Formats: sequence, C-alpha cells, structure tokens
Amino acid sequence: MKLEMVRESAENTRLILIFAGWSCGPEIAGRVALPGWDVAVVHDFSELRLDTSFLDRYYTVYLFAWSLGVFAAELLLPAERITAAFALNGTLQPVSDTLGIPDAIYHGTLEALNDRALHKFRLRMVGDKETFSQLGESSNRDIDNLQYQLANVADSQCLCGELKLPWVRAYISRNDRIFPFANMIRFWHEYPDVETVELDAAHYVPIEEIIGMVISDPDKVSRKFGKAAMSYDTHAIAQYSAAMKLADRLMVMRPAIGGDVLEIGCGTGLFTHEYAPKVKARSITFVDITATGPFDVADIEEYVVSDAEVWIEKCERQYDMIVSASAIQWFADIPRFLHLCHERLKPGGILAISTFTPGNLGELDALRPSPLLYPKAADLRGWLCCEFGEVCVEEDEIKVEFRSAREVLMHLKHTGVGGSAPGKGLKIADMSHLRTLTYRPVYLTARKKAVIN
Repeated sequence: MKLEMVRESAENTRLILIFAGWSCGPEIAGRVALPGWDVAVVHDFSELRLDTSFLDRYYTVYLFAWSLGVFAAELLLPAERITAAFALNGTLQPVSDTLGIPDAIYHGTLEALNDRALHKFRLRMVGDKETFSQLGESSNRDIDNLQYQLANVADSQCLCGELKLPWVRAYISRNDRIFPFANMIRFWHEYPDVETVELDAAHYVPIEEIIGMVISDPDKVSRKFGKAAMSYDTHAIAQYSAAMKLADRLMVMRPAIGGDVLEIGCGTGLFTHEYAPKVKARSITFVDITATGPFDVADIEEYVVSDAEVWIEKCERQYDMIVSASAIQWFADIPRFLHLCHERLKPGGILAISTFTPGNLGELDALRPSPLLYPKAADLRGWLCCEFGEVCVEEDEIKVEFRSAREVLMHLKHTGVGGSAPGKGLKIADMSHLRTLTYRPVYLTARKKAVIN
C-alpha cells in the first residue's frame, strides 16, 4: 500500500493515521488539521504490504480506517503502535454475504468495472451529488489496476483473523449502499468491547467529521472554556464537589509541606484554592490551555498557556506533586500522560487527579454522535499500578438537578462542558425531557516509589 503524509511537522509526536477505502486517496484527508498532530493517509490495495517504521517517531497514533481500509489496517499494522482505532463502515470480512459486502455484488463490481461503472459506484458511495462534487472523481482512473485491487483484497481476506488492533468504536451508516448496514451490525456485535455508533449517513462520511467526534480540538476547547470563565465558578456545581473530594484525598497522601507543585488544567482555580492553603507550596507551575490566574497561593507562581499533553513531553523539571482536577478527559493519550507524570515526579512524589468515567453526562448520549473517550476505572488503575505505589482509584456519582431544559443548556454553556458535544452542538428542542445531568468523577492518587540504593 502507499503512504502519503498530508500534514507533517518535525515537532509533532502524535499522528492521525487514515486508511482510505477503494478508489480513494489522500484527498479524503484534505480538511483534516489539528494542532500538534501529523496526518497520514494509506491507500491503494494493489499490494497488501506496508513498511510501518514511520510509526516509530510517534508516541500517540489514532487510526481511522474506512471501508476496505478496516480490513487492510487490521492485516498490516502492529497493534502495539496504535493508541486507539476507529472503524468507519467496514469489517474484517469485506467479502461476505453476512458480515461484509455480499459476494455477488463485490465480484459483480469487479468484473463489470469501467469508467461509467466507477462513476456510478462513487455516486452511490457518497449518497448525493453535492457531496460527490466535493469529493470529486477517483484520483485513480486505471480500471485494470482498480480491478486488481478488488481481486487482491478478496484473495487476501483469509489472512485476517480475530481483532488484534485496539478498536474502540465502529461507526456504521444506516444508509450505506456499499456495506449493508445489517451485515456491519452483525459483525461488530460479535465484539461487545467495541462500541457501535450509528450514523444517518451514506457509506462515505467526511473523515474530518469522525475525527472531530473523537479528538478534542484544543483551540475549540480553549474558546469554550475561555467564554465560560466568568460564569464557571457559579455553575460548576459537580466540578466544585469533585475538587473538594480530590483535595481531601490528596491530604490523605500526607504531602510534604513547602514543595514544588505542577497543576494541570487549573482553570479558574476551584481546585487550586482547595489544596494550596493546605500544602503551602514553595512554587506552583500552572499549565492550562487558556490564560488563567494569578492565584497568589505560593511564593513562586509560573503560568503556562499550552496544551498540557504537548507541554509535559518537553518538560525537564521534577515536582513533589502533580495535581489536576476535571481536565485530563480531554487528553488523547491518558496512559502516556500518566507515564510522563511518573517521569516528572521526584521519588516519593504524589499524583492526585480527578477525571471522569464512561456514563459521564450519559443523559446527553442520545443527542450527540459520540461522547468523549472516557477511561474505565479499571484501566486507570492498571496504568497507574505499572509504575506507581500506594495507588487508590475511587469512583463517584454526582447528580445535578435543574428546573428546565433551558437550565441544563445554560449549565453546559456556562461551564464549557458543551465542548464535549461534537458536531453541530446541542439544541434545546432535543433536550425538552432533560432535568438531570449525571457526572461520574473518578479520583486517582498514587505515589512514585522512592529510590532504593
């Protein structure tokens, strides 16, 4: 297969990797652009081989595989190099009467292919003329080669066994006229750990829309929280409760007084003002995606406006404590972040973090394409126990009641939490039944093991 870098910077350590479908190439990623991420497209099924050494320079790799690209990605990629994988209108059995494209249709397309048939296929693939004009004709007009690609996939299907890549979600279009909807549902329901998300769309869905559902755009999140800064403290009922509980759990860890602290995602300082008077830090470094502070809670205070995931990769200091309240749910690679926290802590240093688990704001799930990728408590515990000692992971549930759907919407707006609703946002008409929001915080505390001589 062919690899083409669509966006690339020597400074980036995160990659959006797209496996395209048949007859498509890098053009499907033309609108994909996120700060801090390279973008690469793999396409062309003429030869089902791929030199994957290009992955070695990246710490975080998000895979988005579409159509026949789902099968090819599973066949060719090393599972240990993929952080999370997302399937879009495809299965591991691309030629199948029950789990993929029915055999007669697949081979009928192969055998009858010509310029006119290719044009009709791509129009059926996208579903409407407007989208077709945006996508354009196939960049590969070599009919013999395109036929060979289809034959190659069919002949190689037997090489693909059980799932090995870390598939997180399978997006399935109800109006797909290439892969039958029922066949994709049947295939992915065999894997209950893979979440299925149904879309009202055709076989082709602009890949930037799917990526926007999965990866938080730091600029968008920054704007939302920036707008909510003046109203946040008044409306962040659940976040304030979680901040107080996290501060209590931090003190159970017996932090040293007068140390150096790193706080990730300090925001308006709700959590800062809970823990700072108790630990009396000598210095605190505040890292947030928006401008914040000053808080005047330590002798030395440093304020950094940055994407904390990127910043901590380059940080060379060590701290006595690293703390964060209700922030890391926006991160793309939480295991990597926790590992870097371990690296940035002094021996005996304390980690105290709150985030959220699956089911957070679950009342909104039916109103948005897909929620954030909240980690499970068991996974958080496993990641911490790999390196830390004195690990404690505690789950919580906080219900916030409202008098009307408008109050719910205003709560989301005034806290910036609406940033977790991708796509075109939430509409009050769709929320008329809502009077409650359920937050599911989880509190993590751990200690870096002391060095033993």
